[in-house]
Amino acid sequence: MEYSMDIFMRQWWHDPRFKNNYSKPFNMAADPTKLFWTPDTYFWNVKDATYHHVTRENMRVKISPDGEIYYSTRITLTAQCDMDLHLYPMDTQYCPLIIESYAYTTADVDYRWKGGEDQGIEIVSAEMAQFDLTGVKTRTKSQTNSKGSFASLTAEFSFRRRTESFVSAIFVPAVVLVVLSWCCFFISPAAVPARVALSITTILTSILLKGNVNRDMPKVSYMKAVDYFLLTSFGFIFAALIEFIIVLNTDPVFSLPSWCKRGEKMDSKKEIAMECEAHSRGSVDLIVQVMDEGVCRIRNNKGNIKLKPQPKQQLPATPQEVTKPKVHWIDRLSRFIFPTCYVTFLVAYTIYYGVLREENDANENVVD
Repeated sequence: MEYSMDIFMRQWWHDPRFKNNYSKPFNMAADPTKLFWTPDTYFWNVKDATYHHVTRENMRVKISPDGEIYYSTRITLTAQCDMDLHLYPMDTQYCPLIIESYAYTTADVDYRWKGGEDQGIEIVSAEMAQFDLTGVKTRTKSQTNSKGSFASLTAEFSFRRRTESFVSAIFVPAVVLVVLSWCCFFISPAAVPARVALSITTILTSILLKGNVNRDMPKVSYMKAVDYFLLTSFGFIFAALIEFIIVLNTDPVFSLPSWCKRGEKMDSKKEIAMECEAHSRGSVDLIVQVMDEGVCRIRNNKGNIKLKPQPKQQLPATPQEVTKPKVHWIDRLSRFIFPTCYVTFLVAYTIYYGVLREENDANENVVD
């Protein structure tokens, strides 16, 4: 990942060879690197840099009578920044700009911030499209390697991402797609093409939205906060399609499971058997019980068979035509469960990542 900025780099150093008797400093607009010695300052983490030459070199050199040299130039930089996108788009990035001498060690050239650590950076314009510049911190240290110890200046810029544009471009469309998928619960199960078309449309639109979000993002190997939100929203949309498949394969009226009905049938058979035993007498040598259609068959010692019909239970009068309910009981239940679960997710998501963002900023301030 990288970031770009336009800077006015100013350097001061003393060179006794430039002491003179003039009462005023000498100014010129020229490239001093072609005229005399200048520090070999370079940016350690810069990937690309450009000097400005319109209408001529954007450089200024001022030589004071005591030999102090002031050198200013305008440079456009593209620097590397190791961004952490776990909280994207609610993240805060801390991007450094490291300045060192390329060839001279601390024994030859030593770098210090002009005016102290708190006054080394002046912000001319902090207006950006997606970020707010929350602060700049400077520090001085020495980088040591096999070639020696080199003075190093570091300026760390804190960029807090603005979330307003992402709310309107990502979060609101995702929520609208989820709510649109709930319209299937208010469409009759008989309208299969309408419900399937609505579910497929919302699914494909959700996939397209996720692809557009990650199209311009750096390729990272971990999940971002926006990915969790979009995947959860996609899960709710897909669950609405699965709910319709269940509706098509279940009875519109809620009924008890089959194992409960089997228990009721066994109880009725036991009642019939008890009635048959009540009709039997001591002269009967064999009792044959048939629990079928409420008939008790009894054979006595003479071989005669008596059939004693058992009174059937009077069933409640039902209309000849049973009208099916207009709303499936699963659809009626989904109208309450889906919105409740999704609103709970939205509240938990907002609170969790809001607290995580504040803790991340507080920890960064403590470290510094």
